[in-house]
Amino acid sequence: MKKNSGVCVFFSLFLLQVAALLFTCGCNDSDHGEGPEVDLVLEVISGDNQTGQANLPLADPVTVAVRTVDGEPAQGVTVRFEVTAGGGSLSPASEVTDDAGQASVSWTLGSPPVWNRLEAEAGGSVGYARAWAEPGVPPPLELVCQAPADSASEDLAFRPGRGLFLGSPGAILQLAAPGAGLVELALTGEQISNPVGIVFGAAGDLYVCENDTVSGTAVKQITPSGVCSTLSSGFQGTPFSLPNSIALHGSGDLYLSVTCDGRIYRISSQDGSTSVFLSVSGPNGLAFNADDSYLYFTTEHAGLFCGQPGLPGGLYRVAVSPEGEADPIEPEPLVEGFALAGDGLVFDGEGNLYVVFTVLGDGGLGALLTSAVFVYTEDGRFNRYFSVSLLGDILTNIEFGVAPFDPSSLYTYGFTGRVYRVETGIPGLALP
Repeated sequence: MKKNSGVCVFFSLFLLQVAALLFTCGCNDSDHGEGPEVDLVLEVISGDNQTGQANLPLADPVTVAVRTVDGEPAQGVTVRFEVTAGGGSLSPASEVTDDAGQASVSWTLGSPPVWNRLEAEAGGSVGYARAWAEPGVPPPLELVCQAPADSASEDLAFRPGRGLFLGSPGAILQLAAPGAGLVELALTGEQISNPVGIVFGAAGDLYVCENDTVSGTAVKQITPSGVCSTLSSGFQGTPFSLPNSIALHGSGDLYLSVTCDGRIYRISSQDGSTSVFLSVSGPNGLAFNADDSYLYFTTEHAGLFCGQPGLPGGLYRVAVSPEGEADPIEPEPLVEGFALAGDGLVFDGEGNLYVVFTVLGDGGLGALLTSAVFVYTEDGRFNRYFSVSLLGDILTNIEFGVAPFDPSSLYTYGFTGRVYRVETGIPGLALP
């Protein structure tokens, strides 16, 4: 017994010595994620704030310097690079610092004309760079699905867990997942005849602009179980004249553009009570920014669509008070007199606004036969992203995907019933 105890004590002491040796020799290697981390400071020293063309590499690499807290170059440290906005690519994705503690990466910008963003990380220290992507070769349009060919389509909406919904003459169509078949949403109560704008509420109710001149114009509400009823059929006893687009405010209230009324209305989702939010010629698409402090909207020429005096289409915004009122009453013009019609619009999570314009006001005959998506950025830049010929299609509305659809892709809908997908590399603004 004494002999066995001595062996055990000797063996235990041996293990302690080996552990101490390993700790001294190798456990400070931060790349292996073991032992105490070495404090590092990472700084972007060149390549920030460049301008380049979409889908092409920047002229200069982005270079970072990594130093210890004492200011000495950190050699042999792995720097990891990642694109965080814009959808571009990097080469290489990681790089080991040289004798000067520096590492570089080549950056190919994404396709949208927006600010691209990059993140570099080493030892827990992070640095950032950005680059502006000038418009380049338009991205390819991927066909996602085809609604019935004879359907003049207007709007689309995503709902987490339920997929994509399309307004189509006589029905609301549902695509549960990419590659699944389109199915008609079964309704009880009232029916849908001519849906235009559609949007989901926070509780899962679908709100629809019904634009049927025979059965009546209205905003209808479809519950998750498929019960359809009228929420609001007009203002002060007068029916809506071309209810066009609908947006959800954080309060739960709905904002409705009625083109031929020349008004944007505010509708309570609780009882359907309706009031005038703003009077403006030919309102169409609507979208709130991230904090609901502004309502952005497009206009279209009321002379063509309503037989009324009107102006060419443009992009505007109006401040919204915490109580949900226009403040001030006068909207701010962002892009004026640009096209015959502005239509759908949607924000991404970076604050970039994607807007549909059709029959452009400059560029000759080619522009007159074009339906295009433009991007308006927070610093006031306005550029074309992609387009289709009116001989082939007319784009109407756009939305960002929600899983199982790609959250970093823009989905567009057209009069031909086609739904297209375009990768942006930036997720859309979170749905309520």
